Amino acid sequence: MKIVKMTERLKVCAAALALTMALAGCTALANASGNVSGNTASGQTGTISVTGVEQLSVTDKDNDTSYDESEAEVISFTDSTGTVKITKAGTYIITGSTSDGMIIVEAGEEDDVHLILRDASITSSTSAAIYIISCDETYITLEGNNTLANGGEFKAIDENDIDAVIYSKDDLTINGSGTLNITSPAGHAVVCKDDMVITGGTYNLSAKEYGINTNDSLAITAGTFTVKVSDDAIHTDGLLQVDGGTFDITAAEGLEATYVLINNGDITISASDDGINAGQKSDAYTPTIEINGGNIKINMGQGDTDGLDANGNIIINGGTVDITGQSACDYDGTAQLNGGTLIVNGSQVDQIPNQMMGGRGGMRGNMGGDPNANGQMPNFDPSSSDNGQMPQMPDGSNPGRQGFGGRGERFGRNQNQNQNTANTQQQ
Repeated sequence: MKIVKMTERLKVCAAALALTMALAGCTALANASGNVSGNTASGQTGTISVTGVEQLSVTDKDNDTSYDESEAEVISFTDSTGTVKITKAGTYIITGSTSDGMIIVEAGEEDDVHLILRDASITSSTSAAIYIISCDETYITLEGNNTLANGGEFKAIDENDIDAVIYSKDDLTINGSGTLNITSPAGHAVVCKDDMVITGGTYNLSAKEYGINTNDSLAITAGTFTVKVSDDAIHTDGLLQVDGGTFDITAAEGLEATYVLINNGDITISASDDGINAGQKSDAYTPTIEINGGNIKINMGQGDTDGLDANGNIIINGGTVDITGQSACDYDGTAQLNGGTLIVNGSQVDQIPNQMMGGRGGMRGNMGGDPNANGQMPNFDPSSSDNGQMPQMPDGSNPGRQGFGGRGERFGRNQNQNQNTANTQQQ
């Protein structure tokens, strides 16, 4: 797993977008540096740079589920097993069941550890079921039906703030064809402090806070995800790249990152806050939602909610985006509908509406605005053709909103690395 700049590919994409928009009679143009110009949130001409995006490159090893069982070490959990510490590279087959156990990976910085979860059930009463302190890469392959859980509280066992059922301080890949059920009544389901890749499996995640949270970036190429959480379903501070998979999400926010890149996948989101959010959590990116393919259906709750909410730009180049709610889109930068299909409250639209142009309160004041203008939201009725516009107040004005879209960074942790090389041992 590594980060690579896709500058040349994105330059080609920019040129293709320029040609598409020219054929469609759009005003946006791509310049020689690979930038795309178009309308900004204030209605002025602006520029979206598409040359600097760094994407996760998924390797063959991320997809590889094979191993030599004759050379693997089998760890079979019972209620008397307790904590198992893995301190060297190798393949470990995890089976059995325990009501209070834990796996700790603390290997050398050059070591790769491959965990095979084979019909395993591990609950840690006060910590993570799997805690990865140090190694080069950890690969978890799913076989059969696996369950990991926390008992309802997280107690400190070292200087790290462990608050997830799977808690990793280094790169993490999860693959395979099995199922992973995670229950986290006191925290998150999965936390990775580095880059994370998911290339397969079935996931049923239930958590008090986040479903999946990574510090750097997250790439998902395949899998079936059912996520029911009280906060963000899938969150990363950097780049969230979705290349495939099926998602059924019920959360405060569905997908959140600084840069959300959706290339494919079937995504259904029921959100009480924002469906997909791009906020400034990393200085490496301009907050952007970019949709190039897939089928995305977002159902929003009542109140101060947005289907697509970007503190920067929204770019739709392909796919189908179907939003039901009072506010379809909210962006502070530039929006481009270069291809694909955008449906707002049952009606297809030919431009991306912007909630912020109409009733922003707080720092921008109550801007009012024409309720029939692009981005305004009069008379919300999913069966009407108002394209998701905000309901009008009795005096003809639009209700104001406080602040700007997105909730900003809410998740920071100590990322100090501890490394040790020893043999596998039970504690």
